[in-house]
Amino acid sequence: MGSNKQYLKGILITLSGVIVLSADALLIRMSGTGGAQAAFWRALFTFLSLFTVLLVTKKRTWLATLTGGGVAMLFSGLLWGISGISFSIGVHNSGAAVMLVMMGLSPFFAAAHSFIFYRTKAHPLTLLAAAGAVGGIFYMYNSQIGSIGPSDFLYTIWTPLFLGTNLSFLRQHAGLDRIAICTVGGLLGTNIAFVMAKAQIAVSLSELLPLVILGGLVIPFAQLSLSWGTKFIPAGESALISSLETIFGIFYVWVFLNEVPSSHTLIGAAIVFGCILLNTLIQAYWVKR
Repeated sequence: MGSNKQYLKGILITLSGVIVLSADALLIRMSGTGGAQAAFWRALFTFLSLFTVLLVTKKRTWLATLTGGGVAMLFSGLLWGISGISFSIGVHNSGAAVMLVMMGLSPFFAAAHSFIFYRTKAHPLTLLAAAGAVGGIFYMYNSQIGSIGPSDFLYTIWTPLFLGTNLSFLRQHAGLDRIAICTVGGLLGTNIAFVMAKAQIAVSLSELLPLVILGGLVIPFAQLSLSWGTKFIPAGESALISSLETIFGIFYVWVFLNEVPSSHTLIGAAIVFGCILLNTLIQAYWVKR
């Protein structure tokens, strides 16, 4: 029974992170800024927010916590930082819809990384559910996928690649401090985005406000939840739940920007939700037994 509780705990933690993270594309769109600019402010406020949390929670040991993780912490932080940059640029260049479609590939990258580096096989049901979810996502946006250019494709594919890899990596490094990892990610992302933006990071106050909310609240909570969730559930399932960002992202745009989804979108969303729910219920039953 204990294992079942741990599994369900991981599901709920990850799900809460995805619900919050789904506001990412909406807030980037609301800011109206360029990709590298949005990535810079997103990462900067993430760093400032999490560094404050680190100082408050760790007090005199904050520096030892930051440096104690060594190369492993630096690597995971780098993945967080780069995935955030590629997401911001992908939303700006290809649109939120296409970017959210590509996020559905993260379970496959997580499963591939776990198998190649750790010889951990994803459960066949998880892979089947991931395939079904991707199918539902593509059904939603099949008319827009063909509009993406080769250069933009790189930015959209990097995000699920780095996210899936990071979730797999964190699963194998449960002892790393999650707050410190995400703080490092914010710092690295800030510096990389600053270079990519060629120091042209000035934005108006109205453009900055959504990015303050995004970096100061949304990203820190979401990254910590996703990172913490990997302690309780496999990386493939964590990434699969992350696919729900597509559905919640549609809902947020519907509510805040009054963009009513089409019937295809609603059908595709139902397919994605059904696949993930079915996987979660069956996996929870097996864990209980």
